Amino acid sequence: MFSTVLSIFLLGLACGALVAGRAADRSARPWRLLALVELFLGVWCLLSLPIFQAGRNLFLAIFPGDLAPASALVAKFVVVLLCMIVPTLAIGAVFPLAVRLYGRDLGGVGHDLSLVYGLDTLGAAVGALLAGFVLVPELGLAASTWLLGSGAVVLGLALLLLKDNKDTKDSKDRHGQRERETAADGGSAVRLWAMLGTFFLSGGAALLLETGWNRFFSLLNGTHVYSTSSVLAGFLTGIGLGSLLMTRWIDRIRNPFAAVAVLYGVVAVSGMLVFRVEWPFTRAYFAIFTHTQGYYTFQLGVCLVIATIVLLATLAMGANFPLVARLATRAGAERGTSAGRVFFANTLGAVLGALLAEFVLLPLWGFSGLMLATLAIYAVAAVVFLGLAQGPRRLVFAAACAVLLAAALLLSPLVRPFAMPYHALYYHGLRAGSLGAYLQEKRELRLIDERQGFYGQVAVVQLGRDLLLKHNGKTDASTALHDNRTQLLLGHLPLLFHPRPRRVLAIGLGGGFTLRAAIHHPEPERITAVEIDPQVVAAARRHFAAFNDRALDEPRVRLVINDGRNFIDGTRERFDVITSEPPNIWVAGVSGLFTQEFYRSAAAHLAAGGILCQWVPLYEMKREDFRTMLHTLTSVFPEVAFWQVGTDVILLASNQPFQLELPELARRLRSPALARDFTAIGLTMRSVIELINSPAVRPDQVAAFLGREEGLNVDDQPVLEFSTARNLFALAKEPSPPQPSYPQGR
Repeated sequence: MFSTVLSIFLLGLACGALVAGRAADRSARPWRLLALVELFLGVWCLLSLPIFQAGRNLFLAIFPGDLAPASALVAKFVVVLLCMIVPTLAIGAVFPLAVRLYGRDLGGVGHDLSLVYGLDTLGAAVGALLAGFVLVPELGLAASTWLLGSGAVVLGLALLLLKDNKDTKDSKDRHGQRERETAADGGSAVRLWAMLGTFFLSGGAALLLETGWNRFFSLLNGTHVYSTSSVLAGFLTGIGLGSLLMTRWIDRIRNPFAAVAVLYGVVAVSGMLVFRVEWPFTRAYFAIFTHTQGYYTFQLGVCLVIATIVLLATLAMGANFPLVARLATRAGAERGTSAGRVFFANTLGAVLGALLAEFVLLPLWGFSGLMLATLAIYAVAAVVFLGLAQGPRRLVFAAACAVLLAAALLLSPLVRPFAMPYHALYYHGLRAGSLGAYLQEKRELRLIDERQGFYGQVAVVQLGRDLLLKHNGKTDASTALHDNRTQLLLGHLPLLFHPRPRRVLAIGLGGGFTLRAAIHHPEPERITAVEIDPQVVAAARRHFAAFNDRALDEPRVRLVINDGRNFIDGTRERFDVITSEPPNIWVAGVSGLFTQEFYRSAAAHLAAGGILCQWVPLYEMKREDFRTMLHTLTSVFPEVAFWQVGTDVILLASNQPFQLELPELARRLRSPALARDFTAIGLTMRSVIELINSPAVRPDQVAAFLGREEGLNVDDQPVLEFSTARNLFALAKEPSPPQPSYPQGR
């Protein structure tokens, strides 16, 4: 889904830049155009959340929740396109309008392009940090969008009030300027199209690289919002600085075509080098962890390390864009058109690159395929621009390109095999507490299988006699006793409490252990298992079938590949039991399964006397976090009880009091299948009955446990998503953090 949104965003930028560039050069009052664009963006931003909600409601109303993955992807693409294409067209229009307004003459167009593009990109980097670290965590989505929308409206109104005498004067002599100026280095139309075509390909290669880098660093620094903001800011900072550095020299480069070719070689070799930095990054990560006390300082330090690692490649990317745009600008009066045309070609290539990376290269050929495709494109691009270059020093530039591309080839998987990390530094590294302990853990692991899918990496790892299922480097399920106890009880507890559990919904598959528990009860007539990642399903079938009792092949089980929140919001079914076992709360996108809105939706889809079962990772929560989560749940369900299983918590919630009849419970526990499950986790029939009758907090004790707690975890401001992400650092800093023994990582 991220690639779908990114592709539509880039498509809108490309088309908006192309159209606005032409309009800017033809307009007598480009300030007014820019003002209207800013006003439109501000108004749209103010209305964006209702628009997105309407789009989501449209999707849920029209498309069934059990669409095949490919069909669901197309459906989501259409809905997101409807919601995002108009504002992204406006965002894309800003760049060529700004280029058109900043200057007039052809001699300084390179400087202007570099300055505008550099400042624009650095502004995007600052925006990524502000959004991820301040606006959304502290203000929430609604307040953030209102603040940004109001700012854009104010800016638009200010632009409308500017006097446009300069624009009027410019409109009178633009035609004469076009007649007076000679063609720039772009030369003939054939040469121009060769440049634009090559820049289209290199835009695709840049997104291949950036997609690969993003996945690579997500395994090292995490998949939470703070990490995404840090990584994005690191990339954008280098690109912005690269463009700004060109302001001094761009209009004085004697052989710009050859310079572009060399920059492509620099991107190729440094891009390959980024994928080889796992060890130095790991050392730097622990050094920052050791010498920082605050989470924001720690994460910003990591951001600087990432920016430094990708700096050479991103500087070259940032320098290349204004240089090619300068070459494609044939007259000063066409600066807006040229800027828009180059932006369109490069960004349209980026759209293709983003889609190819996520849906073709990574799933089919993995990172080796992505790296080789990137290298091939940059090599072709360098050759094309060398062919366009002229002058006696062309051979020198060709030799430099050959050296750079040869070095990139030596770093590529063709010469040196590449393997992605599969043991999350950001998670297991912090829990280990030191570099030595983390490396010792890695040495004890043996990789069984590793796949790249739409939602990242899924790996199966062996540790001693146990199998671990890892998603983006973090253990999400395992056959270890501690994990297995929680996984099975998430299925058994709610089904044992419900007198007639005919229809069951299990959100989150993992290794299939909770589903195994559900199929071992004879009462359910229909069991719906919802899992968002097809690679997790494949791993559960391929590697965990013996442990989950081939639950996915059970005739009563219906498997749905979908987001759990979307499924439950869109389905018309009602269930007797809903058991929710998603990934950790801090994982981007998961907090929607821990909010008040989710609990309301779950309550609406429970039959009379229905039970919601919720897994909670207590080991990533401080007391105030758990109280907020519990208060959120009790704001919807009047009857709540919970059990602590090691460092996990299992909550049961219902709209009616729990009714547990001991004779019926004893009868069910005599089932051979249930007895097998409980024996596997060290429980006898008697100990199961004792466990069920001994929750940590009973329904009549919840109010006293909560005290005066008033905090809520809601969609607009999912406070638990951010606090649990910070807790990964804070709890690791405590002298004796409450960590479970490895490999428990759920």
